Amino acid sequence: MSSFALKITAIVLMTLDHFATIAGQLGIIALIPGAGLDSAWALNLSYGILLALNGLGRAAFPLFAFMLAEGCARTRSMPRYIGRLALFALISEPVYYFTLGGAVYGADLGGFIANIAGLNFNNIFFTLALAALAIYAWQRLTPRGRGGAALGLLAFALAAFAAGYFKTDYGAMGVILIFALYLAGKSRKLQCAVIVLRALVLYFFSGFGYGWYVIGPWQFISFFGACLSLIPVLLSSGRRGRPLKWAFYIYYPAHLAVLGLIAALLH
Repeated sequence: MSSFALKITAIVLMTLDHFATIAGQLGIIALIPGAGLDSAWALNLSYGILLALNGLGRAAFPLFAFMLAEGCARTRSMPRYIGRLALFALISEPVYYFTLGGAVYGADLGGFIANIAGLNFNNIFFTLALAALAIYAWQRLTPRGRGGAALGLLAFALAAFAAGYFKTDYGAMGVILIFALYLAGKSRKLQCAVIVLRALVLYFFSGFGYGWYVIGPWQFISFFGACLSLIPVLLSSGRRGRPLKWAFYIYYPAHLAVLGLIAALLH
């Protein structure tokens, strides 16, 4: 698979996940002919579809992480690469808040301002930008020897801490995954092992925020969903394929806005 095919795969998985999260059961029921909220079978079916879509969506971030690690190894200008990620992090934040973030608790302008004042920068581009910064620091510092490598690891630790502190999407675990995939180089087997290890830690040993002792169907669905990303990673050819630079950056906030509008219409 070319990088273009990988991006399209990740985008489709992300969109399915976000549709299920933002539009919810109402959105799924609206697509089922003859279904309604008063129908028990429709509610059960839509809930099953919801879990399936969210499960498939767990494969999206490992793919984006893999592509970012590959991009950092190939880009001609890391500062420009990081700049694009940071720019769209800023553009995407209000859209993210009013669809995936504060919308869960009832989004309003005051809530958004309070969220920013609380130093919460949640959308995925912040995670990607912090990981790219860590990789850039590693690239510049490691040629200086052991001292440089130590500083590079410190920069990585600071980036991971920042992701957790600012509550970015996937947080410190997201930065750790991307950095580890970059260090794995061109070894697909090692990269796959990193993805599986991260899924184990995130969905079982950390309990996905509920405590390690809480393990239920959702943890298994999430784990196996994340592991589905191994298939396109192993099939990756390293070829670029069709260019999809700005289109992907624009798609992220655009699809969130469209899904948010759909959800508003459904309610």
